[in-house]
Amino acid sequence: MANQASWIPAPTKQVSVGPAETYTPGPNELLVKINSVAFTPIEAKIQKFGTHPIPYPNILGTSYSGTVETVGEGVTGFAKGDHVAAIRSGKTLADPRFGGYQKFALAPLNSTAKIPKSVPFNGSSSTIINLAAITSALSIHLGLERPPLSGTASPKNKKVLIYGGSSSCGGLAVKYASTAGYEVITTSSSRNKDFVQSLGPATIIDHEQDPASVVADLKKYGPYDAVLDTIGLPGPTAILVEYFESLGGGAYNTMIPPIPGTRAIPDNVKRIFAPYSFAFDEPEHKPLAQWLYEEYLPKGLESGLIVPTRQHVVTGGLEKAQEVLDLMNEGGVSGKKLVLDPWETSAP
Repeated sequence: MANQASWIPAPTKQVSVGPAETYTPGPNELLVKINSVAFTPIEAKIQKFGTHPIPYPNILGTSYSGTVETVGEGVTGFAKGDHVAAIRSGKTLADPRFGGYQKFALAPLNSTAKIPKSVPFNGSSSTIINLAAITSALSIHLGLERPPLSGTASPKNKKVLIYGGSSSCGGLAVKYASTAGYEVITTSSSRNKDFVQSLGPATIIDHEQDPASVVADLKKYGPYDAVLDTIGLPGPTAILVEYFESLGGGAYNTMIPPIPGTRAIPDNVKRIFAPYSFAFDEPEHKPLAQWLYEEYLPKGLESGLIVPTRQHVVTGGLEKAQEVLDLMNEGGVSGKKLVLDPWETSAP
């Protein structure tokens, strides 16, 4: 069957639909018929600002789910018809064959998870990229222990600040850290407070207060053994920088690289961004990657331990990709991942 993709022709140009090759998987690759692609903030920043050095033309899209069509040499444990979710990272970011904004894509074996067929495609596509990022951020970069596959770990007597608990990454981070036995302090708007409370025990700071009040609350509930900003926008960055400056300095991790409008970071505050999912390509992190893709993600989604990232479903297929990117650059949909089915067609 013919493939179609939403191509970005050059830096900062709009995406548009055109034909694409139907690929043959190589060693340790799978060909996946994509049933759901989840959009990420990084893709919107690449399209609008050209923030990442990728070759052009290219196909964006780093998180998707679907069914296996064929497998390449060396692939075991997967067969035609299996439901999978996959992410694109490392060297595959430069290769349009692995992009999610198309009907068929190649998936790297080392970042593909077999998903129980009881789990909706939108649930797995919207969750895998965020879960990989927060697993790396919390357990590799910040040194937190991983959570158990059932129940809750014994208390660690350590505090973790998750800024943005209702965001698509933040909700998973709150669940991950609280289940692992950490005392979680997070932020949320009043309209999303009930959702955040459902994820696990956490102290919730209202981030709709004036910035000075948010900083005061951060100081009230701190100090923290680890800090992760899952929003990364100029507003939260300014608040966290002010918080750390009030302490004489400090460091925290964030999910988003600096974007236009972000305040200058003083020398005594370290705002640390990393391409988190890339860390799983390192040999020393292979056991954690296997646990994530073979156990935590599929078993957690099936059992309910992992609450899928909430979704806002966009109808109209690949033709709507640019509209979704524009919406994300305008602020997206609060606390939800934007997803679409590449096989849908726009109404005439």
